[in-house]
Amino acid sequence: MGGPMSALRPDAIRLRGVRQNNLKGFDVDIPVGKLVVVTGLSGAGKSSLVFDTLHAEGQRRYVETFSPYVRQFLELLPSPALDSAENVRPSVAIKQGNAVRTSRSTVGTMTELCDWFKVWFAHRADLIDPANGQVIVPRGPDAAWQDSLARFMGQSLSLAFAVSKPETLGWKTIAEEFAKAGFSRAFASGQRIRLTEDEIPAEATELLVIQDRVTIAADQASRFHEAALAAFRLGGARLRLLDDQGRELSRYSEALESPIDGRKFRPASPALFSFNSPVGACPECRGFGRVIGLDWNKIIPNPALTLAEGAIAPFQGNVYGESQKDLIRACRKAAIPLDVPWKKLSAAHRKIVENGEAGYVPGEYDSKWYGIRGFFRWLEGTTYKMHVRVFLSRWRAYESCPKCHGRRFREESLFWRWQGKSLPELYASPVSDLRTLLAPLAPKDSRHPADHALEAILARLGYLEAVGLGYLALDRLSRTLSGGEVQRVNLTSCLGACLADTVFVLDEPSVGMHARDLSRMVGILRSLVDQGNTVVVVEHDESVMRAADWLIEIGPRPGAEGGHLLYQGVPKGILKVKDSATGNWLSGRRVPEPRSPRPIGDTTPRLRVSGATVNNLRDFSCSIPLGRLVGLCGVSGSGKSTLLHQVIGRRDPESGDEAKELKWVKFDKEPAEVALVDQSPATRTPRSNPALYVGAWDAIRTLLGNSAEAKAAGLTPSHFSFNAGEGRCERCGGAGWETVEMQFVSDVALPCPSCNGKRFRDEVLSFHYDGKSVGDLLAMSVTEARKFLGERTPASAQLACLEEVGLGYLSMGQPLTTLSGGEAQRLKLVRYLSKIDTRKPGALLLLDEPTTGLHREDVARLIGLLHRLTEAGHSLIVVEHHLDVLKSCDWILEMGPEAGPAGGHLVAEGTPAEVAKAGTVTGHFLALGDDAFASASTTASKPRPTSISLRGAREHNLKDVSLEIPHGSLTVMTGVSGSGKSSLAFDILFAEGQRRFLECVSAYARQFVEQLPKPDIDSLTGLPPTVAIEQRVTRGSAKSTVATVTEVAQYLRVLFARAGVLHSPTTGEPLEEMTEDAVVRLVAKKAKALKKGSLLIAAPLVRSRKGHHRPLAEWAETKGLRLLRCDGKMLKVEGFEGLDRYSEHDVDAVFGEIRADGLISLPDETEESGEKALRTLVRQALAAGKDACVLLGADGQQVAYLSTSRSDPATGESFPEVDPKHLSWNSPRGWCPDCRGHGLEVTTFSSDEEESINENAIADRVGEEVCPTCHGERLGPIGRSVKLAGPKGRSLSLPGLLRLQPDESLAFLSGLKLEAREKAIVGALLPEIGARLRFLDSVGLGYLALDRGADTLSGGEAQRIRLAAQLGSTLSGALYVLDEPSIGLHPRDNDRLIGSLKDLRDRGNTVLVVEHDEDTMRAADLVVDIGPGAGVHGGTIVAQGTAAALEKRADSVTGRFLKEAIPHPLRGARRPIAGKGAPAEWVRLKNASLRNLKGFDVQIPVGRLTVVCGVSGAGKSTLITDLLAPAIRAAVSKKKDGLTGKEALAVVSYQGKPAFTSLSGLKGFRQLVVVDQEPIGKTPRSTPATYIGAWDLIRERLASLPEAAIRGHGAGFFSFNTSGGRCEACSGAGRIKLEMSFLPDTYVPCEECAGTRYGSAAKAIRWNGKSAADLLAMTFEEAAAFLSFDAKLGDLCGLMVKTGLGYLTLGQSSPTLSGGEAQRLKLVSELAQGLPTFRERSRGEIRPNLYILEEPTIGLHQSDCRRLIELLHALVDQGHTVVVIEHHPDVIAEADWVLEIGPEGGNAGGELVHAGDPESLAKQKKSPTAPSLRLTLERGQVKKPKV
Repeated sequence: MGGPMSALRPDAIRLRGVRQNNLKGFDVDIPVGKLVVVTGLSGAGKSSLVFDTLHAEGQRRYVETFSPYVRQFLELLPSPALDSAENVRPSVAIKQGNAVRTSRSTVGTMTELCDWFKVWFAHRADLIDPANGQVIVPRGPDAAWQDSLARFMGQSLSLAFAVSKPETLGWKTIAEEFAKAGFSRAFASGQRIRLTEDEIPAEATELLVIQDRVTIAADQASRFHEAALAAFRLGGARLRLLDDQGRELSRYSEALESPIDGRKFRPASPALFSFNSPVGACPECRGFGRVIGLDWNKIIPNPALTLAEGAIAPFQGNVYGESQKDLIRACRKAAIPLDVPWKKLSAAHRKIVENGEAGYVPGEYDSKWYGIRGFFRWLEGTTYKMHVRVFLSRWRAYESCPKCHGRRFREESLFWRWQGKSLPELYASPVSDLRTLLAPLAPKDSRHPADHALEAILARLGYLEAVGLGYLALDRLSRTLSGGEVQRVNLTSCLGACLADTVFVLDEPSVGMHARDLSRMVGILRSLVDQGNTVVVVEHDESVMRAADWLIEIGPRPGAEGGHLLYQGVPKGILKVKDSATGNWLSGRRVPEPRSPRPIGDTTPRLRVSGATVNNLRDFSCSIPLGRLVGLCGVSGSGKSTLLHQVIGRRDPESGDEAKELKWVKFDKEPAEVALVDQSPATRTPRSNPALYVGAWDAIRTLLGNSAEAKAAGLTPSHFSFNAGEGRCERCGGAGWETVEMQFVSDVALPCPSCNGKRFRDEVLSFHYDGKSVGDLLAMSVTEARKFLGERTPASAQLACLEEVGLGYLSMGQPLTTLSGGEAQRLKLVRYLSKIDTRKPGALLLLDEPTTGLHREDVARLIGLLHRLTEAGHSLIVVEHHLDVLKSCDWILEMGPEAGPAGGHLVAEGTPAEVAKAGTVTGHFLALGDDAFASASTTASKPRPTSISLRGAREHNLKDVSLEIPHGSLTVMTGVSGSGKSSLAFDILFAEGQRRFLECVSAYARQFVEQLPKPDIDSLTGLPPTVAIEQRVTRGSAKSTVATVTEVAQYLRVLFARAGVLHSPTTGEPLEEMTEDAVVRLVAKKAKALKKGSLLIAAPLVRSRKGHHRPLAEWAETKGLRLLRCDGKMLKVEGFEGLDRYSEHDVDAVFGEIRADGLISLPDETEESGEKALRTLVRQALAAGKDACVLLGADGQQVAYLSTSRSDPATGESFPEVDPKHLSWNSPRGWCPDCRGHGLEVTTFSSDEEESINENAIADRVGEEVCPTCHGERLGPIGRSVKLAGPKGRSLSLPGLLRLQPDESLAFLSGLKLEAREKAIVGALLPEIGARLRFLDSVGLGYLALDRGADTLSGGEAQRIRLAAQLGSTLSGALYVLDEPSIGLHPRDNDRLIGSLKDLRDRGNTVLVVEHDEDTMRAADLVVDIGPGAGVHGGTIVAQGTAAALEKRADSVTGRFLKEAIPHPLRGARRPIAGKGAPAEWVRLKNASLRNLKGFDVQIPVGRLTVVCGVSGAGKSTLITDLLAPAIRAAVSKKKDGLTGKEALAVVSYQGKPAFTSLSGLKGFRQLVVVDQEPIGKTPRSTPATYIGAWDLIRERLASLPEAAIRGHGAGFFSFNTSGGRCEACSGAGRIKLEMSFLPDTYVPCEECAGTRYGSAAKAIRWNGKSAADLLAMTFEEAAAFLSFDAKLGDLCGLMVKTGLGYLTLGQSSPTLSGGEAQRLKLVSELAQGLPTFRERSRGEIRPNLYILEEPTIGLHQSDCRRLIELLHALVDQGHTVVVIEHHPDVIAEADWVLEIGPEGGNAGGELVHAGDPESLAKQKKSPTAPSLRLTLERGQVKKPKV
């Protein structure tokens, strides 16, 4: 295929001027589709380039395509410091570390193996009957016949079905119904019954109705099958075989049912085998496998104690000591010995102590023993008390779920087995064993879903093995994995996700991997590249570097001396770079320093391990020499960490706590102390720094505080602490900066304005020690500080340790969160080294992979440090894979031989040389040395995927569709409405692309993003991350504006809240700071003004924050406070049960009460008086309220808000801190209280309506006049008073800024007068705001003011705004999926859109457009035609290729219309406008003056088809929908011929004045019918039949049947939305919603009614053999024939068929309709209003209607457009008048009369450009519509037959 697709794809991501962190402004190109390794010394700047620049930019640009709501939850990375970035791809970071905390996540869920297993297991497992252990299979008519032939040959059998008696009906009624249906015989309670004669016994529970009686013989097969099929259908899929006496011989079920006890089972489905689905999860633990229970190890910590000695720990002490007395009494009563240790008590005695006496009832504690469990149950009833909750937490722990025993699944799921194994048993097997078990079943060329799932399972299991994780089981909890294991599991997840064109960045994936596994891990990285991705790895491992396609080195030194680009190119090239540390090691110019091991003999003291049994260690024993450097090595998962952490280090694997006793370890010589340095992060708080972390700052504080100068200044060592004490800066709490929350852009960290980032108060900073302030000391590097301090403090030794590990370049105050991984690892080592007293040799230091994050140069330095420690007499045991470290050890222990169950043994020990000869896995690599990696070379990558390849799509109506979409193409997906286009484009391609990307990112974020279900497909490869731009025909709410639609308002709210200055709403003056003294004076003044009563002083704790806020009550209780004010109501702290966690709340804590006489009552019930007491009280409240306090009346109502930072200097009035919600007119916190954010006057409502009245009710009360309170600015007093200072001394509030046009707003914002602090905030927001404002200008909408109401925009303006906002992305490599972007666009604007789509494609994206527009199709590289029909008649690819290729396909409806245009005029001739046959009447409007309309006159012919056209925003909808429609409706309702503008003021006006002069010509119309663009309701309960009103008529018909009348059933009985005939199990929904914590709701068909919505009583009422449920299942084509005798119903169904919707069923759920289907359904609904009544029809009094349709072609295929045109003509032929607002040239070409409004949009439009027929318009040279209309008329010219 030619064209842009064949052009070369961009070959590199180009970063220019990179200055992030320490990077020095270099340019770098990252090759696309390659394996790229970035290396360099630790701290040189590798992560700054890879994570903080490359990844941050790619992730940020992709996340920007999500909604503002979702962006709040995704990790928001700040925009990196660089000049430019081109060809940026969406990016995924696979970092080290384990952030998973939920017990739901397992290795299986992380890798999606559980998702594939549930599909495979659902198809391959057998259901085992728990009653007999046999396999249960459905047994239908064939099974019944074969069984009967074998067992009952020659016998006469009755085939029967069972009927149960409904509560509402008697047996007599049921017998009558079956007799009417032709049945005559039955059995009940063993008696033979004749249905027309005999009475059925009242006690009978079921009636066995006989379908037929058959003698079993070979020639009776047909009769038997016919009877059996009928019995199965009527008996709910069940059949009984009876003998002549009615005895049951056998029963059969097409469902899964036990033949033994009749137990029913749910059919196998993937959801049944998912513990994350309500269908499959254990109901007790909800799929967690654990429940919170009692921790018996804590309750009975010492089983050697007797009950009398206090074995039961909770009963000891004063608080619950009474229970110990109760226990002793109960033991004496039950003869339980009190002097026998707990562990020796009998099981029966222990059971009584634990569970209590049998028959104990709560409250009988005086007479009966309640047991330990009963004690805790009693406590759980008083958990509203804080001390009880604290006490309970000490004795609780997670325990295995008692119902599922930790297997997570419900009992029913466990009955299904494959080869005798349940699914949890498979999940418990190690990955390697599982793969071995399943590998023989590997399918070959099978399309079966189970085989496809098995292929994916085997591939993912192979990935896990390849990265050395074959020892893990799939049920292993994610949170128990190490950081390296998590990274490798995530790596395989990303590989399994099959994304393409994505950048994956990894942080040292080799960490924790044995040298043997590295080549396989490189293979995994290469596989990720082969899928079409770019993989960028920060790595120091030699084998990974040699295997890379491209190598980048950053250096030359760490910290400030690094950040230079030393090398970029192929790996071999670096060998020649002499100043490269990496090149020196790779080339062999630099080699490790050789060391001889220290001697180890029989007298060497040892650490001895014996009988250790934990994890995979089984009775493990070894001896380890002390005083030596010992290496612990072996393949990943062999048991090294278990031995180090849990055996030698005595660490509990769950809690990390140190065990009290050494179970398995003995020392020949006890160590002085034991220190364990693991791989946990150094710290998560940015407050910590190197000096503080290693303990040096305490000594420095002591030195400073004890100096004579400090004492003279009144300073102590505590003054020099920035984490506590009086010396730290009060504003930032010693942090040095403030974090400004920016909502949906990344938060901004700013230096504290008070201390300027120096952390301390001014008086502390002014103190100098030897010429240096404390701020200067923190700014020094470690080396500079050590030299400055010299020998004056012990801190110098700790700083020297930092220098020794190569960290002397770090600044003393650098936040630890900014350190690289290697820096943090070494810092942790120094922390422990500094704790070990070098004067006391003999410490045991346990190190877990200390080389993590270290370059080989840094490793050499580390080895020197380890040996220095060993020389000092300490013992070191190091878990390590790095060969340099292992070679330098004195002794090595190798664990193995393999991982998991195959490991846990000591396979070799000795010196490095001895292990090298042992022939073990590690020994092999030790023997080879560097030669082991020399052969590693770049493996040629496979060709990158060039297309998105979809196989076997079966979503919705798609019929096993397969498709290839070339990367970098503009592809159009077309077809008739409802054919399956959106299912393919959105439900499969978009949903799967976004889901796969989100699977690779934050698990936290995924819970807030709509969980997109996996589509029903076989495979989908080559899929990039996706961006959806869906159709949105709604204009937004009544409050939506241009600013909100473009998202500019959201950013401006944050900008004003964070950088604006709040002015006093009262005086207009800027607010200032107020002293504490002034606040005290104001409080005293308010108190003195009291004549009686008192004031409460409270601290505002929370404002507009969701949550239950129980922690605030707990905090208040610890402070001794008694009252909280929550949302204006006073609540007691004691017994506080929490607030609604999903609502926003305001919470204040009451600190005291001030009476009129000056007496102060405190929460502890003491009383004080005087200024000092008042000052103390105020100070406490200000401290808790962050410089604010609230004065409340005794009733809890606010009297005053006081603040030290935001006060009106004139009045003393204070105001709260500005929140973005104060600037939102959609939030109660920000909107004007009188108009609720509408800006227009609202009819008042009573106070009791205040809380309950909703937005829709308010919208109905909005008038035309401007709100007198906010003057149309929509915001409350605070929101209107926040201002920004702009150029030329001009200050604007947010409403003032929104009144401007985009270019004016941008000019103002670009010239803001800002301090340094505000510049940082504006810098983060202005690019986002600027981009959106420029987009508006670029699509020709620069004339729109930002506060223009969205409901006043034309469809085209709204569409261009939306497209501009979303197509302006600078992303590359993504798949953009657009849903009919041409809707509402004039052909001229459509050309501009096509240009934008091509630009998007040319930036390296793949663009997929669901579209019917001919011009877009002709511009596309590929057109895919879905069809041939709609609904069940569609779902296949009819044709694909270029538009020209489609024209040649006779079977393509789209091709046919591309080739042969609709002939114009379709009727052969237009209806006359003048002369003979001219319209008798005209609708005349004079002086149209609404909004931009320029006061013109307009005429519309009656009885004709009129089309109104013009560019977007010209005024078409304003004229027809907003002016004419309400005026005509008012006149027709009053049966008037017309009315004046003044008379119509109540329905239409402009700025309070008439919108026109006069309107006439309406006397002939029966009614006005308007079909607008408002979307139809799409609740699952809504159906096409209910929407168009047909179902109401059908219900009335059903209710009129005699059977219904006899039973008293009205029309309401047949409604599935109200009680009566509906199925009550599902409330008429036909499905059941299963809700589950943390997961999306799941819907399953209702088993009671089988999804039909109705109960048996309603189904028994039949109309011509059809029940209500049967009618809902009909298509409209079937219904049109079935209901043809009813004129109104026949017309309604006929309209559905005429509009091409005949294939829809009456009961189809509305959310499943496509956009085109919904649009036509709305059309039918509105047209139905104009159908004549029965009376009018019978009398022939059919009066014409006036129809107004707004862009009815939206969502319609060209063939549907032709149908629509025919329908419009049919309406006109019936005498109606039709006015259509339309851009579609074919509709314009069919008009009898055309009005064009224009010539441009906005203020440049609003004129009547043309009025006449289409031909005359086509000749207009200045008309924007003429060119496309002229072309349409020429193509559709009716060819006259040759004479």
